[in-house]
Amino acid sequence: MSKFVLKDNPTERGFGRVEFLDLYDFPCSLQESSLALLEQPGASAVWFGVEDNRMHLDRERVKVLISLLVEWLDTGKVHGSCCE
Repeated sequence: MSKFVLKDNPTERGFGRVEFLDLYDFPCSLQESSLALLEQPGASAVWFGVEDNRMHLDRERVKVLISLLVEWLDTGKVHGSCCE
């Protein structure tokens, strides 16, 4: 397992992107989506995951996932009751 390192690497269109390797050294990223340019103000999304199979997440989904991850950090368990 390699050291966890974040690398800033903006897209050619100027969107923010941070690259890193997962536990198995697969390239991953978190990237701003251009969806914000097409939707209402305040509506935005990100691309997140392994480069070949990323999720497109809006703010609502990210908020719920953050709650799940914090619960997992605190308890070591994953369950949806923290977000109901």
